[in-house]
This record gives sequence, C-alpha cells and structure tokens, in this order.
Amino acid sequence: MRTLQAGGPPMLVHITLNLKEDEVDARRESVLEALHRAGLREIDTKFLKRYSLLTGHVDRKHLHDVERLPMVVAVEPDGEVVAM
Repeated sequence: MRTLQAGGPPMLVHITLNLKEDEVDARRESVLEALHRAGLREIDTKFLKRYSLLTGHVDRKHLHDVERLPMVVAVEPDGEVVAM
C-alpha cells in the first residue's frame, strides 16, 4: 500500500476493499460507518457490490486512518488507480 503525504485540501480517492460480493450486503453499513469514522466523506458506493470499490473524499491528515482499516486493501488518489 502506498503512503500519501499529509496536508492540503480533501482529495478524491478510490478504495479497494477486501470484501466478496456475497458479503457486501451483510457488511455494507458497518463498513461505511467505519470508513466515515476514519474520515472518508461523500462516499460513492456505485461499484461496491461488483468490484469492492468505493470512491470518496478524505483529508490528507486522515489517509492513514482509512488505510489502517482491516477491510481496506488499497487507497489510491483519483487518476492513479492500479488494477488489483
């Protein structure tokens, strides 16, 4: 997992989660709540079920909090998504 530098305005990030498609419905609310507590805002779940991918805004100072969550595989800034 890449570490991004802290500071600056909120940034748009893509987050890959360690969830199987059949787990998403059961864990959706707890995962979203954990991400929100860690600092992720304006969360888009359009690709959550199919790809275990979320998009949202996070202040750079909260990146490490999001990256440390057990269900998070990768956090990539918009425009730098790497296929898993």
